[in-house]
Amino acid sequence: MTQADIDAVVAVLRSDFLTQGPAVAQFEQAVASTVGARHAVAVNSATSALHVACMALGLGKGDRLWTVPNTFVASANCGRYCGADVDFVDIDPFTWNLSVPALRQKLERAKRERLLPTVLVPVHFSGQPTDQEEIWDLAQTYGFKVP
Repeated sequence: MTQADIDAVVAVLRSDFLTQGPAVAQFEQAVASTVGARHAVAVNSATSALHVACMALGLGKGDRLWTVPNTFVASANCGRYCGADVDFVDIDPFTWNLSVPALRQKLERAKRERLLPTVLVPVHFSGQPTDQEEIWDLAQTYGFKVP
């Protein structure tokens, strides 16, 4: 952390805008520019970020969101906030992350029953990343979105 970082925080704290204002817009523009996006939205929490992501993906009534059962409720509630049904995919007993074999099996069954998910929220548990490459491959095969 540099003195410039500290000065920037102090400037916001001393301004008329603690939670909104020009610093937020500047931050959003900086993030969008850094990642090459047209827009970026700053939110107050990961709960809000998941909700906004699900809205951006078009999740709604009649859709299905899948996630894991060993996570904070926001991973499921973001779907409920959009009116979607929520279901869970089992976890790997060694990593405690979403089990890709269990996901594959659940997807095969859901395809036969015409109950495929619209969105899958994988959770990286305790700093251990999920197997995103395999999840992306399954998303391409089965047509679900991953925020």
